[in-house]
Amino acid sequence: MTLKQEKFRMPRFVPELLSVLLIFVPLVTAYSCGGGDSGRESNKKGGNDNPWLGQKPPGADPVVFAAGVVSTEKIELNAAFTPDGKEIYFSRRGGDKKFRIMIVRQNDDGSWNAPGVAPFSGTCSEADPFITRDGRMMFFISRRPGEGLGRPHDIWMMDRMDGGWSEPRNPGYPLNTPTDEIFPSMSGDGSIYYAAEYYGGCGGRDVYKSTCQNGRFGGAELVGPPVSSEFDEGDPLIAHDGSWLIFVSSGRPDGFGSGDLYVVFRNENGSWSEARNLGEKINSKGYDYGPAISPDGRYFFFTRNNDIYWVDSKNLFDLKGGTL
Repeated sequence: MTLKQEKFRMPRFVPELLSVLLIFVPLVTAYSCGGGDSGRESNKKGGNDNPWLGQKPPGADPVVFAAGVVSTEKIELNAAFTPDGKEIYFSRRGGDKKFRIMIVRQNDDGSWNAPGVAPFSGTCSEADPFITRDGRMMFFISRRPGEGLGRPHDIWMMDRMDGGWSEPRNPGYPLNTPTDEIFPSMSGDGSIYYAAEYYGGCGGRDVYKSTCQNGRFGGAELVGPPVSSEFDEGDPLIAHDGSWLIFVSSGRPDGFGSGDLYVVFRNENGSWSEARNLGEKINSKGYDYGPAISPDGRYFFFTRNNDIYWVDSKNLFDLKGGTL
């Protein structure tokens, strides 16, 4: 999700104050931040005779996903999926100009329900759903009150329970601050990547990482060049094994439009490769953002012109001698 943000400078007294507050708000800190590897089992799909809402799978050229059902005349963005592909979540802006997280679910007989507001969403502006590969955790951003640290969007999280999700909870400081933290994604080691605009960054909005430490998210670590730069970056999608990172950047000289999607690959020494533009089939003259990968890795999803698009990923990312 793309937002206009105010740069955040943390006053010296805030960490001490928040440390005191956290003592009296146990719900904020009661969480585990592991990414897990059990997704290998969860990703094994049973028979599904009517996947992807019955849509014809895309080829090498991106097409609108589920036109008239998911992608409509309203503004839709993002996409997230349970490992079995039977629940699809996305963001939609309503008539009140608030974003809500929607769900479309497949029934036991293979049919699909019409999209509706997800049970945990609907009151406040919320977007950017992300589901871990093992399907056990969901992250999203919200302006809901409660344990949040102010009006801007915080990152919230839930655990998968029998038949649904737990109550949303806020991981609290230092992951969330009094400014916006948006578009979370998580690697298998429990590190969360997100976008924010803090003082001390490379440019405007940058990509940051928070590492799981003793069951809690640590402070923001800037993901520097070639990811974050003097331009604006956001919407980071990290691979489960941390081997690649897709993100959006605005203003780079090799861009095709106002915002382009790029990919970097992890080098053997742990650094990132040169950022590579995903090309003119993905990147248009407009703003292309909101990357997502289907659970089986076959399809790449992104947002363009207020709709969600999808494309076969077989050859799309063959930029390092191998696909994603």
